[in-house]
Amino acid sequence: MPARQGFFDALMDAAVDAIVIIDAAGKIQGFNASAQRMFGYRESEAIGRNVKLLMPEPHRARHHEYIGRYLQTGQAKVIGTGREEFGLRSNGEIFPMRLSVGAARVGETVHFVGIIHDRSQQRETEGKLRQLEQQLFHADRLVMLGELTAGIAHEINQPLTAIAAYGDAGRRLADPQGDAPSADLNTICLRISEQARRAAAVVERLRKLVRSGSVNKSAHDINQIVNNTLLLFDYELKNRRISLFFDADGCHPTLFVDEIQIQQILANLIKNSIDALHESGLVDGRIVIRITHDDQALMVAVEDNGPGVAAAAQARLFEPFYTSKAKGVGLGLSICKSIATAHGGQLTYSRPAAGGCRFTLTLPLGSIG
Repeated sequence: MPARQGFFDALMDAAVDAIVIIDAAGKIQGFNASAQRMFGYRESEAIGRNVKLLMPEPHRARHHEYIGRYLQTGQAKVIGTGREEFGLRSNGEIFPMRLSVGAARVGETVHFVGIIHDRSQQRETEGKLRQLEQQLFHADRLVMLGELTAGIAHEINQPLTAIAAYGDAGRRLADPQGDAPSADLNTICLRISEQARRAAAVVERLRKLVRSGSVNKSAHDINQIVNNTLLLFDYELKNRRISLFFDADGCHPTLFVDEIQIQQILANLIKNSIDALHESGLVDGRIVIRITHDDQALMVAVEDNGPGVAAAAQARLFEPFYTSKAKGVGLGLSICKSIATAHGGQLTYSRPAAGGCRFTLTLPLGSIG
């Protein structure tokens, strides 16, 4: 018997994860070496004390209820399964952990065995990966905006030029030696205000797209998101003589999304279509954006009548660093797919029957994340 106990103790202390054994009253009966390192208590300090010592609130105050419910009903909510929880170290630090609990009966006696894996380092790594992902998303937006610089500069320059012209006209009308009617002056001032607000709106859209930060999901009208994105391409579409049609199908569903990230997806898809149409030399280049939805999801399709994607390239479209562009880095579509997935949706490619290219962004109508 002593040899068997020694073998059991050796197994306990050899375990990488913490093992805590408690009785039906919740008192700690076993506390291996990993548990001592994880929670900061020596075995002699833990044995005989209630296991709630290792728990933060609210479970700390209710743990006896959990054990009592199981003993009375036999219904297990935690026992036999693994779950994410938080532990409490001796220094007061709360940390994330993976907890698996099993029940062992020896005659009339019941003991509970908890196997605990410390997820602190894993959570820290996941946090760093999320931060890097956000930085990558932001970098992709900056690259995209850099490619649109000429059009954006033109868009801002137009209202500024109009403001200057209206200002000159107003100054002439306000000449004391003139006899301009006040109605003309009012019209001039109104147009100056309109153009100033137009320029300010462009700057605000750019400010939002350039900002870097954590995902901020809230309720948005998908039609407004599309329209705000299209404003970035006014100049480039006209300059390259490409027609764009937006068909909202009369639907105005509200989505719980990060507006900037969804704009990033749409801007990438529209920019890819513009580049493909321009490089193909088509004289009747056309982009169509259609919004449809069913009971579960909303679909935004961006379709063009360009050359489409070569069959050999279709399987690799969303691979990081794969690109068919001479100066591309191959991250745009990969990032777009990641954003769609993070919203509980998907981004897919298909070839229309009439030829060309179609990317479809599918987003759930319910709240995700």
